[in-house]
Amino acid sequence: MNDLIKAALTGLVAIGMSSSVVASSYECDSGPEFEWKTKDEAKAVLVAKGYEVRKVKVEDGCYELYTKKNGKKFEVFINPATLEITKIKED
Repeated sequence: MNDLIKAALTGLVAIGMSSSVVASSYECDSGPEFEWKTKDEAKAVLVAKGYEVRKVKVEDGCYELYTKKNGKKFEVFINPATLEITKIKED
């Protein structure tokens, strides 16, 4: 292969890898942790909306809750400072 083709392929691979990383991450603008509500409070928000919460963890400044509702699995991202649902992703 000539050098031009190698450089082009390397660039395409780098672009593809970086865009998949960006697409898979999600961040909350949640401020300092001492201002956050508890995980139990975040869980209560979803329980009140009919979700069954299976697990709660912190991911990129968000509470990430693994849930089930109407037989479907969801990942729900909640801002820990405001308890606002910022993203829902169906599994």
